[in-house]
Amino acid sequence: MNKTNLQPITNESQPTSHVKVGESRVNSSEIVRLEHRGIDAFFYAKPVEDFVGGIGNKVKFHENVAKLFGGIDFSSPFYVDAKVSKRDVEAARRVELRVRGAPEEQIAQFMRDSEYLVHNMEEVVSNGDDLVPVQVYSMEPSGYRTLRVTDETDIEFVSRSDAQDRSPDAPGSGSGGAGGGPGGPGGGDGPGGDSENDVDIDVTPKKPTKSFDEDVAGLDTVKQTARTMLAMFDPQKQEQVERLYGEGFASRGGSMLLYGPPGCGKTLVSEAIAHEAKNETDIEDEYGDVKFLEVKGGDVLSRYPGESERRIEAVFDQAHQVAQDGFAVLFFDEVETLIPDRSDDSLQRHERSLTNAFLQEMNDIEDNLLVIGATNMPFTIDPAATRRFPIQQFIPQPDAEVMAQVWEVNLRDLPNADEIDFRRLGEESVGYTPAEIADRVLGSDLQREFVESVVHDDREAITPDTDYLLEWLNDTEPKTVRQYVSSVREQLDDLEGYPEMQRYVEEQAEEHGISLGNGGGGLGDLLASAAGGGSDAGSEGDASEGGGDTGNGGGDDAPGALPEGRAGGGDS
Repeated sequence: MNKTNLQPITNESQPTSHVKVGESRVNSSEIVRLEHRGIDAFFYAKPVEDFVGGIGNKVKFHENVAKLFGGIDFSSPFYVDAKVSKRDVEAARRVELRVRGAPEEQIAQFMRDSEYLVHNMEEVVSNGDDLVPVQVYSMEPSGYRTLRVTDETDIEFVSRSDAQDRSPDAPGSGSGGAGGGPGGPGGGDGPGGDSENDVDIDVTPKKPTKSFDEDVAGLDTVKQTARTMLAMFDPQKQEQVERLYGEGFASRGGSMLLYGPPGCGKTLVSEAIAHEAKNETDIEDEYGDVKFLEVKGGDVLSRYPGESERRIEAVFDQAHQVAQDGFAVLFFDEVETLIPDRSDDSLQRHERSLTNAFLQEMNDIEDNLLVIGATNMPFTIDPAATRRFPIQQFIPQPDAEVMAQVWEVNLRDLPNADEIDFRRLGEESVGYTPAEIADRVLGSDLQREFVESVVHDDREAITPDTDYLLEWLNDTEPKTVRQYVSSVREQLDDLEGYPEMQRYVEEQAEEHGISLGNGGGGLGDLLASAAGGGSDAGSEGDASEGGGDTGNGGGDDAPGALPEGRAGGGDS
């Protein structure tokens, strides 16, 4: 189980630190992420036998937890994601608490010992047979809906007299960070509130956990470009460049565009950049905590006039708030949907207005806010918007070496993993994307084979050796690249500004027998499509709709992107 839509049930008789959920929903996961109405938070999981006590398809938690989401909207999905761990939760530097009914130091020690997951709300803490109310007044670093208490966390207590003179931060506000206070995005009545000025989009910062060294294979040029860009946020290095080469060459890039075919690691690279800034540079010493904010272009779009523009403004407002307390990396996936070329005659007025709104926001980027955009279709972006991303990096398709690592990461838990020839598998899977290996070759069909070999007495256990895996690979055909090239073949002239991508499309078109230029789609292409295994019908939507990079579990895995965990997982 990874991410499941369950029925939320509130319960006053349990602490706020844990949520009860069926054991089959969480497997061995210690922590789950609850997601509702565009807001998410982390909690410890208390597994319950699925059909004992009526847990079934439900998730149970204390009623105070519902306040984090602005209440429960039973018409909206309530997701429980078990594919998370403690490393996904930022450590708390400082928390302010008001304890009633128990010794303060006893509660503080319990929180440290248990690595308590704290939220901006009234926590209800288990103390022996009692439940003790603990009001959280503030949390640092700000901007997070959940922080993890550690031995290094500074726990301070608000006295009774001080409590009378101040109010705790709003539930989920993160001390004035993303999520806002009443009336702000994610605050007050919550997303979709009654106020006509409410904007139903929330950008909660997350701790970047994907790194260049452990999660991104290859892509050495991309890594070097990112590290050079981040180096310019070091005042000493910037001053040295200015002294040697002048002010013009010492200016920071401020924003970066990642482009390339689908499934090539753009989302993963963006998070790795944030991880690099947080852990491998002096940026935190200079500015404060580094936070990663991720926005999908499709989540910004709205059918209501003016709503998309207000959402863009709200996203940047939240990013500015987060940057006030440190350094923010704001990532836009499917960025082409937000900044379409205004010279396109087919655009409607509200689409041009959206581009204008985005450009206006990009004019006001402070030094401690880095904006990264990712797109499969850079040639559809407005030229003025392209200039707002002075650092542009092509993310190529993976080679055999990287594909071998994709296989290895997905299969490293097999008992015979040391006997599998991953190099051979990598060589044979060139042309696939890592997402195709993870989701199609090693996905649900293979899982069913493994399960049936266990549950059926007449079946023998399978030994998934190299030859067995190659048979599974040979029963499939790579589709993502073919679909992508088919979707852009008539726009080759527009690719002149992106020579690396143009060469890539030309090479792949020749390899797959796809004609380029206007007037494609004749008999030759139909025959080529048939020879490639299966129809490309509807493929343009899959490859070019701006649906982002596909990957292991619906995330962006890639050439160079090492998918985490077993194939066929849920959202990452």
